[in-house]
Amino acid sequence: MSKVKTKYSFKDIAWRDLLLLPILLVAMFGLMFISGLLFSMYKGEMNQLEMTLLSTLSQIVAYIIVIVVFYLLHIKTMTIRFKKGLAYIKKHWLFIGILYIVSMILMSGYGYATQWLPKHLQFDETQNELEINQLFNVTWFLPFTFLLIVILAPVIEEIFFRHILIGELGKKFNFIVMSIISLILFAAMHVTEAKSPFELGPYLILACALVFIYLKSGRNLGASIAFHILNNLISFILSMITLR
Repeated sequence: MSKVKTKYSFKDIAWRDLLLLPILLVAMFGLMFISGLLFSMYKGEMNQLEMTLLSTLSQIVAYIIVIVVFYLLHIKTMTIRFKKGLAYIKKHWLFIGILYIVSMILMSGYGYATQWLPKHLQFDETQNELEINQLFNVTWFLPFTFLLIVILAPVIEEIFFRHILIGELGKKFNFIVMSIISLILFAAMHVTEAKSPFELGPYLILACALVFIYLKSGRNLGASIAFHILNNLISFILSMITLR
C-alpha cells in the first residue's frame, strides 16, 4: 500500500506553472492592444459595447492559450489527471450537487441579510455581475459568452487559484495558509469595481466551497472545475431567462 506524501521540498513545486500568469497577462493585453489598433484603423473609434465585446474576445483567446500551455507543461500526466477528475465526478456527483445547493442557500441568506444594511451599502447585483450582464444583450455573441463564462473562466480560475496557489505553493507554504490566500484573492478579483464592500460576501462563499471541494477531493483539480462549471452554468441559464 503506497503512502500519501506529506512532506515536500521546493523541488516538488511545479515552478513552471508560475509562467502561466505572465503568459496570460501578455496574451490578454497584447491581443486587446492589437485588436483595438486594427479596429480603429478600419472602423474608427469604438463605442463602449464594441470595446466590451473586443475585450471579451481577447480574453477568450488568451484563456485558450493558457489552457493549451498548461496542457503542454503537463502533457505526460494530463491523461491520468483527466481520468482521475472524471472518476471523482462520477463517484461524488451527489456530493458536488449538495455542496452547490448549500452554497446557494448561504448566498441567498447573505443576500437577504444585506437588505438590513444602510442604504448606501446595499446592492441587488454585484458590479461584476452587472458588467457580465451586458454580454447577454448581444444575441449573436451568446455562444462566446457561454464559452467564456461556463467553460474557460472556471478552468482558468481553478488552475490559478486552486492548482497553483494551493496544490503547488501549498506544498511548502502550508495548504491551509495558501487556501486562505486563495479564497481571499479569488473573492477580491471579482470585486475590483465594487460599490459596496459587502459585494465581497457572495464570492467568499463561492471561494470557500471551491477550496473545500478541492481539499476534500485530495486536491483533485477536476473536482473544483466541475463545481465551478456547475455554478456558472446555472448562473448562465438563469441570466438567459431573466435578462432576455
